[in-house]
Amino acid sequence: MKLCYNAPVMRIVIGITGASGLALADSFLGLIQDNRASLDLEAHLVVSDNARLVGRAEGCGFEPERYGDWVKLWDPADFSAPFASGSYQLDGMVIVPASMSSIGAIASGFGTNLIHRAADVCLKEGRKLILVPRETPFNLIHLENMTRLKRAGAHIVPFIPSFYNKPESVDDMLAFFSLRLLDMLGIRLPHDGRWGERASR
Repeated sequence: MKLCYNAPVMRIVIGITGASGLALADSFLGLIQDNRASLDLEAHLVVSDNARLVGRAEGCGFEPERYGDWVKLWDPADFSAPFASGSYQLDGMVIVPASMSSIGAIASGFGTNLIHRAADVCLKEGRKLILVPRETPFNLIHLENMTRLKRAGAHIVPFIPSFYNKPESVDDMLAFFSLRLLDMLGIRLPHDGRWGERASR
């Protein structure tokens, strides 16, 4: 068998579900977009139908189509996407925000859309899966589902803002949290708000 070698490209999937906090997703996508010239990245985006409804309700201006010049947008019902199979080489997936219904579906192994399937593939293949739950307070079912996913190898990363970086706005908090999500995916961007790296003012 003859194999062809291609230069490595990081491949990630970004899932966006119908939890409150679409500004988190917008900040995360915006940070990648602002730095995409320096990133060797292949990105796939899946937005659930409920996420679009929540985005309109929150009035945050979330429009996934405006990122179409660098990310491939997939219909949540399209299971023909390459990352729906474990044979497709993927470096990781982040679901931001992750609704409790999506977390429950992934934890049970009973996925009904492409986001759930892609997350299941990451777990079964031992690939990085990052979930950003958006709910408060958590009930026992929520906690048990997240514990189950943690045991299966997922990273549970609720939106908890940092203050040592001295944020001056909500946007600053969102941007720094997005930076940390990229860190977890293995994409490191410079930022003077990191602990021990803050420039003097």
